[in-house]
Amino acid sequence: MSDQANVISHAAEAPRPLREIVQDILRDIGRIIQAEIRLAKNELSEKARKAGMAAGFLGAAAVTGLLSAACLVTTCIAALTLVMPLWLAALIMGILLGFAAAGAFAVGRTRLSQIDPRPEQTMQTLEDNVEWAKQRTM
Repeated sequence: MSDQANVISHAAEAPRPLREIVQDILRDIGRIIQAEIRLAKNELSEKARKAGMAAGFLGAAAVTGLLSAACLVTTCIAALTLVMPLWLAALIMGILLGFAAAGAFAVGRTRLSQIDPRPEQTMQTLEDNVEWAKQRTM
């Protein structure tokens, strides 16, 4: 019964002034913008965290790869000196390591390029909000 009385009282009210409607719309738009900014910040910080983790793994791979390569290069050069001069053994190992470095760089660059920095959820909600505002003003 209370709901029915509430509906009747709203129906009896005079139409709201244009000034009040515009203020409500501007207040709603302000709230939407603030919500979108919060969403964008959250989304971008998550993507930055993922990119930071990827960069950390690339850095760790570089350091451990360098140490491993130093040990292996020394071993290979020592083994090759049994059949060729020292300078030639070092040159061959240097060329092989250059190819390995190029391959590791290509893999790291590919993984880093797979991270999309755009805040997709924010962009989608912005599009939805624009559509909602268009529907409300028509």
